[in-house]
Order: sequence, then C-alpha cells, then structure tokens
Amino acid sequence: MEQRDAHSNERRRRSRRSALTPLSLFIVLVVFYLVVQVRIVVLLLLFSILFATLIERPVLRLERHGFPRAGAILVVYLGLIVIGASVFLIVVPPITSEALRFWDEAPVLLGDLAEEWRTSGNSFLSTTGYRIATQMQFRIENPPPPTGSTAIGLVTGVGGVLFGLVSTFVIGFYYLMEKPLFRKLTLDLVRPENPAWVNSVWDNVEAKLGDWLRGQLLLMLIIGLAAGAWYAILDVRFWLLLALVAGLTEAIPIIGPWIGGIPAVMLALVDSLEKAIAVAVFLGILQLLENTVIVPRVMRGTIGLSPLAVFIAVLAGGQFAGPLGALLALPVAATIQVIISEVLRAREEEVALEQGHGAALAGPPWRSILNQFLGPHAEAQGGSNKRGPTADTVPEPSDGDSD
Repeated sequence: MEQRDAHSNERRRRSRRSALTPLSLFIVLVVFYLVVQVRIVVLLLLFSILFATLIERPVLRLERHGFPRAGAILVVYLGLIVIGASVFLIVVPPITSEALRFWDEAPVLLGDLAEEWRTSGNSFLSTTGYRIATQMQFRIENPPPPTGSTAIGLVTGVGGVLFGLVSTFVIGFYYLMEKPLFRKLTLDLVRPENPAWVNSVWDNVEAKLGDWLRGQLLLMLIIGLAAGAWYAILDVRFWLLLALVAGLTEAIPIIGPWIGGIPAVMLALVDSLEKAIAVAVFLGILQLLENTVIVPRVMRGTIGLSPLAVFIAVLAGGQFAGPLGALLALPVAATIQVIISEVLRAREEEVALEQGHGAALAGPPWRSILNQFLGPHAEAQGGSNKRGPTADTVPEPSDGDSD
C-alpha cells in the first residue's frame, strides 16, 4: 500500500513538473515561428538526415570490414557518384532526345487528336475534348517568350539544386560522424526519465525509416521497369520517357501511379483505341499486383500509414513548403506514428503496473480510433518495444553493431 502511495505521489510530482506553463508555451510558439521563417533550412536538414539514414546500412557494413567511419562514408559517397554519373550518361541522352522529339511532334499529334475528336459521335469528345486538345496545341506552338526573369529563375533553380545536393552530402557526412554525440546531447538536453527507452525508440524510428526509404526506391525502380517494358512491347511512342514518368510518380502517395499512367494512355490513344485499352488494362493489373504482392513483400516490416494519415500529411507538408514539403511529410508523419505508438504502449504498461496486472490493459476507447488513424501497424509497432530495451524487442542498433 505504501509503495502504491509513493508511486502515485511520484506520478503527481512528474505531472506538475511537465505541466505547460505560460513561459514554456511562449517558447514553443517562438520556436515554431522561427521554424516557419527558415523552413527551407529545416527541409534541407530533414532531407539530409533521411539521406544519412538511407546510406547508414552500407556504411556500417564497411565499418565491420575494417573501414573507419569517415572512410566508409566517403566510399559510399564515391559509389553513389559513380552510379549517378553512369545512369546519367546512359539514360539521360536518350530521354532528352525523346523529350525534344515529343516537343516537336506534340502539336501534330494534338492536332490529329483534336480533329478525330471533333468528328466523333461522342458529345463530350466533340466539344470539351476538342477544346482541350486545341488549347494544348496552341500553348505548345506558342510558348511565352523568355524574359530576363526567366533566365534568372533558371540559373537560380539550377544553382539551388546543386547547392542542395552539396549541402545534403555535407550535412549527411557530419550527421553520421557525430551521431553518437548528437544523440547524447539530445538526451542530456531533454533529460528523459528512461534514457534506455528513448534510445530504443530512436533506433526503432531510424530502422523503420531506413527500410521505408529503401523500399520506396525499389518500388519506383520496379514500376518504372515494368511499365517501360510493356510500353516498348506495345510500341507506344516515347515509351522510355513514359517509363521514367511512371517510376518518378510512384513516389507521389495515393494518386501517383494513376498520374503516371495518364500520359501513356493518351499517347497510346493517338495510335489506336485498342492500344490505349491495352495500356489501361496493364496499368490496372500492375496497380493490383503492386498493392497485393509487391508492396507487402518490399515494405514488409516497415511503417504503414493509413490513407487518411497520408492524405493529411501530404496536404500539411504541401501547404508548409510546397512539393518538397509534401514528399518529406510522409517520413515525418511515420516518425510521429512510431513515437506516439511507443508512448501509448509505455503509458499502458504504467497503468497495468499500477493496477497490479501482469499484462497491459486494452486502453481507453479513443486509442482504437487513434490506431485506426495511424495505420494497421501502429498496434504492432507500439508493442514491439516495451518500457525499455530487451533482448527480443530492441531493434537493430544503428551505430555500428548491426545493419
């Protein structure tokens, strides 16, 4: 009884200590305002950390073979540069040629399509479809003349991309080099009551984010190759360019695969209705296989967000920082999901211990609703780590002990 009273008093003391005071609320608002003002820097920092998480596994493998941490990172960087340059030299010239040829032939193709739709018996195609095709033809044939601001914007955009790439490599290098120190400083600053549990959550977040990123890149490669092979078999015009579009749009949540398939169907429709139907049927089958076979195998054990959570995260990220913010919103939302799941699990265990039970309770009704919002794997992720690290539940450490 005395132990239970002491435990209750300790919980009340911690609750009073963690209460939100006006000063702490003011500090949070000031920090949020500063983050909004420097959101480009924040996005660059997040992107660099995600990049470092993505390449950490090969860095750790090289370390196990005797490489120092700095040497392992530089070797991985060199490999990425060689692979990127090879892909650029092999893929970019034919894609550029196809893009230029498409730009030259697009007005003729749109003119033929508009004429065909104008004489069509379908009222929608003969009116709305014809008007859209003619407007697109006019826009391509009469592009706006370049101005000084256009040239400045182009130079600024290219310079920004190069600066972002260099910054990503530099920040990623120092993050991997100083990661143990960075983690220690963060723990000292936050001063958690259970550092072992916080370390376990940190490792869990990094492991699942790394798996998710590698799986997403593999999905983009699979979809791009599959779509390109089918387009080539059907002899769809500009099939290589369409395959690239299909692979890149796979990164867009929910609607990305359909956005990548629309240009292929439209270009196939210029040749014949049968070819367009064959492309559309293939895209539907590919999407079905992706959802039922490819994604469960590639994304096995990674974070699963519900469609509602994905939609809200993309909207919020896009509003915050445009397209790049929408893409980075998914890993951020996934990180929040893992943390919330772990916190809920820890609180559930505290309640179970207070009431003298050996197992966690079912929890309040709102928790099931929250789990449905977070995704079908939130419950499993929450239960993967108890109150602290154990031999069976701790995820693979990311500082050199395992992959």
